[in-house]
Amino acid sequence: MIWEIDEQKQTIEGLDAQGRPDPAYAAALGLLRAPFGRRALAAMIDGGIWVLLQLPLWIGALPLVLKLASGSISSYGFINHPDFVFSVVMASVSTLLSLIFLIVQLLLHGLKGRTIGKGLTGLRSVDVRTLERPRVGAVLLRFLIVVAAGIVPVLGPAVILASPTFDPEGRGRGLHDKATKIWLVDVRNGLNPYDEKRMRVARKVVKAEPTPERSALPSLATPVDPGAQPQYRPGSRVSAGVLGVARPYEAHERPTVGLPTVAPVVDLSTGESGKPVLGGYRIPDGERTAGTDRSVAAAPTAAPVAAQPATAAPAPQPTAVPAPQPTAVPVAQPAPPASDPASVPAPAPVSVPEPVAPPAPEPAVRFGLRFDTGESILITEPVVLGRNPDAAEHPGARAIALVDDSRSLSKTHMLVRPVEGGLEVIDCRSTNGSGLIRGGTEYGIAAGTPVQTVDGDRIRLGDRVAAVVRA
Repeated sequence: MIWEIDEQKQTIEGLDAQGRPDPAYAAALGLLRAPFGRRALAAMIDGGIWVLLQLPLWIGALPLVLKLASGSISSYGFINHPDFVFSVVMASVSTLLSLIFLIVQLLLHGLKGRTIGKGLTGLRSVDVRTLERPRVGAVLLRFLIVVAAGIVPVLGPAVILASPTFDPEGRGRGLHDKATKIWLVDVRNGLNPYDEKRMRVARKVVKAEPTPERSALPSLATPVDPGAQPQYRPGSRVSAGVLGVARPYEAHERPTVGLPTVAPVVDLSTGESGKPVLGGYRIPDGERTAGTDRSVAAAPTAAPVAAQPATAAPAPQPTAVPAPQPTAVPVAQPAPPASDPASVPAPAPVSVPEPVAPPAPEPAVRFGLRFDTGESILITEPVVLGRNPDAAEHPGARAIALVDDSRSLSKTHMLVRPVEGGLEVIDCRSTNGSGLIRGGTEYGIAAGTPVQTVDGDRIRLGDRVAAVVRA
């Protein structure tokens, strides 16, 4: 039987098809190359520390060595000189301090990506392929290449110092950097690759799929030009009672809507016309029907006149209006006799119903959260997110537990509420904090401070990342 063992190969992100590091990937993470001015300042700080460590040698041993070199004293006189022991001690101190300084610098540079000078100037060294620590062996080889360049006076160091300005990738990598696959980055203005939490979040954001764009829907708004025909008409009821889309009428077949064509009635006092009237208008002869005649016959020809008190002068007789058919004139009823106001019963009190407050309008567009694991949550009400959230402190909110393998979420991490135009998030005093990622830049969310998000934003909860999307 042949056993096959799968080798667990490390998957390196940010490499192109040829296996070379992609500068665009590093730029998307937020890594910036180290400025040349600060690189030179870091080298000067490291060199200045080394010079200080050589002072014991130069002060205590160098004068005696110069006397021996100039012939002022012989070799016997050099060994038996009163300052010989002091010179040896001072030279040993300088040598020991220089060796310790060299080892510390190599370990710091290989394991933490920085030296004393780089740490003070905000620079870090990383492996250009993995964006992790460069390793001690690569740092030692880089140092030996710089030392070997000094074999050729002036020209060798000048080539090494000028080579970072001719990098075709624009990363500022010199010959000694390319030979050892090291890249110097700026952590003051860019992302710190040794901040593991921020680095994981940045990689997840770059790997996350972009929000799919939605197709444009036809507008239901009324056109600005009243004469313009809209491209889309909403459903309306037709004569058959079926919900459908009404066909627009042509100009020659548009039906007449409303009452028949009528004309103002002639003055009744003159009796010029004896045609029936309806509501103060005369109906043309061609449009009279039996139903219209009956309605006219039932209508009064004159408004009832209230009784007037008797006077000496005779009351004028009203002028009769001729009509084709006799009409029934309603008789005015006599007014009821006046009675004692006390005997009139008071009207019963009417109870006025209490006004009912209208329900709060829901947002016209609903939003949700899509997490880096593919899980999506529609936010239609306040929800509390976390490892094991407790909604007791937020009445009306619903608790939703999230999967958290890295244990970066707090028990009750964040409160999310729907608002007009997006979502409102509040950090619930979480341990690892929360952030808003907008336009590739992350902004910290202070605990207890409401922050409104819009479509396309991303929210960080510990090490989890969620995108704000339209429902």
